[in-house]
Amino acid sequence: MAPSAARAADLFLTGEREVYLAVDKLNAMGRLPGFLANTRPYSVAAVRAALGASAASQGSGFDAELARWVSVALKPTFLVRGTVALEADEKRETRANEGGVPTPKGVSGRLSILAREEATPFVSAHASAAAFFGEAGDDGTRVGETAIETGIPSAALQIGKIATWYGPGRLGALVFTNNAQSYPGIRLHNPVPIAVPGLFSFLGNVQYDLFLARLESARPIPDPLLFGMRLAARPSRFLELGLSRSMIYGGEGHDGGIAAWWDAFRGENTNDPGEKGLVNQIAGFDVTLTLPFPSQPVQAYLEMAGEDQAHLLGTFLPFPSKFGYVTGVFLPALFGGAAHDLRVEWARNHWQGNGPAWYVHSVSGEGYAHFYRGRVLGHPMSTDAQNLSVQTHHFLLPSAYLELTLSRTDRFSVGPEKETADRASAGIVGWLSETIRAEGEIAFERVKNPSGLPGAPSEDASFRVALSYQFEAGKEAGKED
Repeated sequence: MAPSAARAADLFLTGEREVYLAVDKLNAMGRLPGFLANTRPYSVAAVRAALGASAASQGSGFDAELARWVSVALKPTFLVRGTVALEADEKRETRANEGGVPTPKGVSGRLSILAREEATPFVSAHASAAAFFGEAGDDGTRVGETAIETGIPSAALQIGKIATWYGPGRLGALVFTNNAQSYPGIRLHNPVPIAVPGLFSFLGNVQYDLFLARLESARPIPDPLLFGMRLAARPSRFLELGLSRSMIYGGEGHDGGIAAWWDAFRGENTNDPGEKGLVNQIAGFDVTLTLPFPSQPVQAYLEMAGEDQAHLLGTFLPFPSKFGYVTGVFLPALFGGAAHDLRVEWARNHWQGNGPAWYVHSVSGEGYAHFYRGRVLGHPMSTDAQNLSVQTHHFLLPSAYLELTLSRTDRFSVGPEKETADRASAGIVGWLSETIRAEGEIAFERVKNPSGLPGAPSEDASFRVALSYQFEAGKEAGKED
């Protein structure tokens, strides 16, 4: 995959879900053979390079039309999108994987903005924010992914409020998702995958992502540090591999310097109560197999990660333990029709009946719990749980689709009984013109044994509609790439 002609690394943001879906479909159909799809957010430069190095947009099939539509989304060098939304919910809730923006109880409104620019060769910026207004005075604002970035396609530095997603799961991942609010930090990554030369050329294209962030003060150990790292490789068009790691350490009254980071990175911490060198670690790997059969393309994936540290075969080598996993199958062109797709995904971190081991950290009194501002940083099913999700799309046009999602989440330690939540949602996303985007969703949820307490089930219904206007400038400059 040829390097981008060289912009720095502006990113597709959470609100651009239709771009992520289109890229996932093209990748799973084998149309983006050098692209690394499981470290997100995606860089505009990386998607542009992947499309430019493939023949994805050639031909007359729906997949070619989809590729051409994504190419259009790549062209602006300056973009601003404003959105007005009306929502209604029988209870206050914060939906999974939406950046921690809540929906107030009753009827509410939401205003949001998304912006991205790459007007200069080595500096880019992006921003997103939302404000919500509830009928009972439940108002607030959330600043989403908002950062400035400088660098080149092989090494870029980003500073601001960041979010990340590690792993192939699309309805949840174990280590990091955008389920929580974005956090203030600094990131070093290569936005465009690098082709490894020489002895390690068998790895194909590789990608690295490292960040260091500061978590909030309102927790048992105020202001701890969050470190994340991912290394990914695509040895062939059929295989993508990844290694992910998370560490939470430091904060008020605890060691947080370079030496503390190095000890935590090497797994030297004993994690005994009262120590100043406590650390909460999650580490794991993932593998994605892409089989672009003409009649039925299939993509299968597995992520496994350990929440605590053990030692490998009795040696001094640190090794994850208490494994959880996410596994799934994606059919990007159902029965050979690229306008339809189906994804089935299963996740579980319920560990042999041992209670809540994942994401919590009892040794630190939950000071190092894998949460930010009350939302889990990993899979939205949270601790000691399992989730089965089925999602399908039907595309009306390359720029418009219907979505249906069914899920069941079992939580084992919220109370004396297992809580089971069944949720069904149906929605539509579509561009009415080059500048007008519309979105709608209706959802129903039924919870048996809410909070783990036996009794009558609770039910919830919600809907939302949104209309966006997008302003773009600099399209001619975008065509240079």
